[in-house]
Order: sequence, then C-alpha cells, then structure tokens
Amino acid sequence: MFKLVVNFYLLSVAIGVNCQTEETIIPTLPPSTTRPPIEVITVTNGGTEGEWGPLEHCPGGSRVVSYQTRNELATPRFDDTALNTIVLFCNDEFVTNLTSSIGFSGDYYAVQTCPFGGYMKSFQLRVSPNGSEADNTAANDIRFRCSNGGEINGLGNTHGDWGQYSEECEIGICGMETRVQPYDGGIGHYDNTALNDVRFTCCK
Repeated sequence: MFKLVVNFYLLSVAIGVNCQTEETIIPTLPPSTTRPPIEVITVTNGGTEGEWGPLEHCPGGSRVVSYQTRNELATPRFDDTALNTIVLFCNDEFVTNLTSSIGFSGDYYAVQTCPFGGYMKSFQLRVSPNGSEADNTAANDIRFRCSNGGEINGLGNTHGDWGQYSEECEIGICGMETRVQPYDGGIGHYDNTALNDVRFTCCK
C-alpha cells in the first residue's frame, strides 16, 4: 500500500511539472540594414562638358568582362582630347560590344579582360578638371575592379588625378552611358575635351 501511494505521488509530481505553462519569449530583431540593390554606379570627378549618350546594354543573361579605350596621345602645341571612347565587351555568345557616345580622335588600345572568368564590378576615372591646364582634356583614363579581386588597367593618358572608386555592381556591369563633348574646332572653341564622364548600369 505504501509503495502504491509513493508511485502515485511521483506520477502526480511529473504530470504537474509537464503541465506548467512556460512564458513564450519573442526575440527582438535589430532593424533591417538591407538596402535596395544598386542600379547605377558613378564617380564624383567626371567632367561636365558635352551631353549624355544613349544607354547601351548587354543581352539578357550576360555581363561585361572586358573593355578597350580609344585615346589621343599628348601632342605639344596641339589641342589634346585624351580619352575619347570606351568599348565594353559582354560575355554572350556574340561578344556584344557597347559604346554609347564616341569621341572623334585617337587610337584603340589592347583589350583588357578580367582574369579567371571574372566580371567587372566597379570603376575609377582619371580626370584633368576643366581649368586645371591650358589645354583641357577631361577624362584621361579608366580602370576597373573585377569580381575575383583583380584590377584591369587601360593604357590611357596621364594628365589629371585618379578619383575614388565607384560603388560596386554586385552581380556585374551590364550597361553604359558616356558623356562626350562633340568636336567643335571652330572659332570660339579650340579646346576640345571629347569624353568627360561615364556611368554604368548594374545587372539585375
């Protein structure tokens, strides 16, 4: 009889413990720090002459992996324009190239490609600001950072200074617009600058 009472007591204690109501604690989450994806990357040191050209874009599913520039070499006693044209190459089956507005002078240099299958994510522009020299040249050179951490450099002119790198396109660059001053060699404007600025559209 004593053993039966003890067992009943222990069973009652166990049931009582299991039936206790626990307080539900809802953790407090910190405010969300997620921001919308970056759509366009720019730099702050671009020139201001000329008009923005049309947006050109890689075919769907592809992105930019290579680029080429057209530069006019410095020639003393003549009007120099430095960086004239940027050509981007997409990694689609047709290797589509993008130019937006183009300059009017110079030679095309070797194509620069991100190594090991990387793609271009951000850029830096070398600019000689208007008024800093007797012969204004605006954009002189451009270089890019790749998704695998590499950097690819053009073979551009050396006037002016490098600005800060742009923000990054997380999944790559897919489009481009260039700001180019059209040729105007007549009376009243002997100082041509050609390409002044560029902005890139991120892949979605």
